[in-house]
Amino acid sequence: MNKPFKTVDEQIAILESRNIVVSNKKFARQVLTYENYYYVVNGYKTPFISSTNNGDAYKPGTSFYEIVALYSFDRRLRELLLPELLRIEHCVKAMIIDVFSKHHGEDHTTYLRPEAFNAKGFSNFKRVNALIFDLLKLIDKQRKHHNAVQHYMDKYGSVPLWVLSKVMTFGKINSFYACMCKEDKEKVAGAFHLSSAEFKSLIDFIAVFRNKCAHGERVYCHIRDQKKPTPINNLPLHELLDIPRNEKGYKYGTQDILALLIAMKYFLQPTRYKNLIHHIDYALNKKLNYRLKSISCDDIRKIMGLESDWQSLSVMTLPTDN
Repeated sequence: MNKPFKTVDEQIAILESRNIVVSNKKFARQVLTYENYYYVVNGYKTPFISSTNNGDAYKPGTSFYEIVALYSFDRRLRELLLPELLRIEHCVKAMIIDVFSKHHGEDHTTYLRPEAFNAKGFSNFKRVNALIFDLLKLIDKQRKHHNAVQHYMDKYGSVPLWVLSKVMTFGKINSFYACMCKEDKEKVAGAFHLSSAEFKSLIDFIAVFRNKCAHGERVYCHIRDQKKPTPINNLPLHELLDIPRNEKGYKYGTQDILALLIAMKYFLQPTRYKNLIHHIDYALNKKLNYRLKSISCDDIRKIMGLESDWQSLSVMTLPTDN
């Protein structure tokens, strides 16, 4: 059964009935009108809840302002991450295109053949042929909508991968990489000082965050939002950060925001990466820390995996051995 519609004032009354302090009604009305109760309250209430027995019970002193502060921090986190994730997407695409095109040419009627990929074994053969079929359909569809695809098809009768990649999603690029020959995979991954398995693990993880940021989804508590979290591979940076271990491996840094920052380290230019770390540090440890009263900012740091000296990532030198 759907919940009945509630006016903004009724929503405020609900908050107050749950012992959430709403000291500025005008501010609350403005937020709930323009940002939406579901996105703000339901999306960011969890760290402030002490019990869910017989409805949500909030920790003493919890204010609406604090919940909004966490919501605003997460939005700022997405704003900081997305431009850099898009840069990584472009960088990864460029390297895959460069390596693949050198070995398999620029005519899609030649490079979109099973011989250009790892089609050994029945499962690989099925996966490669599914990829080729999808990309041929994509070319046919985009021939009518994308100027570059149309130009190359009309003038040359084929589409180079660097043109086709403009209409391929990051997910499709990842699938493309998964189908590449072992030697090609290793050359792409080696350019980032990674093994092919490490590279695939990181770009899959990055792609999830790229999509979440692009669609305005919650990111700070990524690890708690996943039904089946997929950790990144263990990397030398985990050891350099001196992350503690338990029987399952590293206690944090494999499925959380720290894991994302570790992954991004391999793909971003040092200056851009240092700026990203600085801005996240300011948003978390200065602005959000100042605004939280009923809970500690340490609670949010723990959720994000930012418990170690994570800021030192900005000055660490990447190990170059795969």
